[in-house]
Amino acid sequence: MADNQKALKRYRVILKILSREGSFTSKHIHQACLNSGIDAGYRTIQKDLEDLRDDDAIFGRNLGIKNDEKEKKWYSTGIPKEIFTALELKDGEIDALLFYAKTINQYQGYPVFRDISQAMKKVIESSNISKERKKLFKLKNLIEPETHPPISGIEFIVDLLKAISSRNIIEVEYERFGKESKIHRIKPILLKEDKLMWYLIAFNIKHNSYITFALDRIKNVSSTEDFFEEIKFNSAEYFKYSFGITVSEDAPVEVTISFDAEQGHYLKTLPIHPTQVILKDTKKELILKVTVKPSYEFFSKIYSYCSHARVISPNEIKDIFRINFDKAKENYKLS
Repeated sequence: MADNQKALKRYRVILKILSREGSFTSKHIHQACLNSGIDAGYRTIQKDLEDLRDDDAIFGRNLGIKNDEKEKKWYSTGIPKEIFTALELKDGEIDALLFYAKTINQYQGYPVFRDISQAMKKVIESSNISKERKKLFKLKNLIEPETHPPISGIEFIVDLLKAISSRNIIEVEYERFGKESKIHRIKPILLKEDKLMWYLIAFNIKHNSYITFALDRIKNVSSTEDFFEEIKFNSAEYFKYSFGITVSEDAPVEVTISFDAEQGHYLKTLPIHPTQVILKDTKKELILKVTVKPSYEFFSKIYSYCSHARVISPNEIKDIFRINFDKAKENYKLS
């Protein structure tokens, strides 16, 4: 038995022919394979027929294939229908599926993870993945991505996905920190992850503008009987100048920052923002420019570099850092 992609394609063409009523000669089956784009010799097809008749390990069950030696024809007493639903995956596709199956484990704390795991199991079991490679899917120490801790609000993910896909207007009960909850009537557009947290991007009907909801602050989601027309939303353009999930109405600002050489190596490998442009790169420092809408996320990121970074311009941004660093110094005065 040839356990490879070409053999599996031949097997499936042969089985489709034998699933029909009547019996067929080897020449008829060979010609049908050629007509289906299978480049195989007559003797190869004869060998395939013998393998399918004698070996139930190919598809894990007996296919009921018989050979009428008197008529010199082949037929089947009943090929299971599920045989034809099996997925034919290429080696690269199997590797990609394995990587996906392992990285998706980071969401194992999510309620929807059980359904994802079950769906993945069905795909694996109904595909042409060999027994040896299937064992890799069960290994726990193969890939270890970051773990996403379960947070409040993730139980709404499935309902929100359905509302987005069906373009169903929904009502969201949302509670901002330190304030009473309010009901918002919205058109859900996109679920977005940022720093292990989930957010819903929507169109606020009352205020005629986009709005962002953190899922951990959503108290309830209710569907309505109303639907909306497709919204042409460009996520890349919408978040182009944002630093994180916050998108203000302010105009973007060009911020120039100097980093010491050690920190510069990391920033050349992993830029702090998609708009990053390197202005100067020497043995002592890396100067770069980012075009952003300054937000809490932006300031927090630059604060995290501490003495390894220095904002050069503009002055209004530079002054904010100077003032806050002076306040921080007060917290570390010797008592």
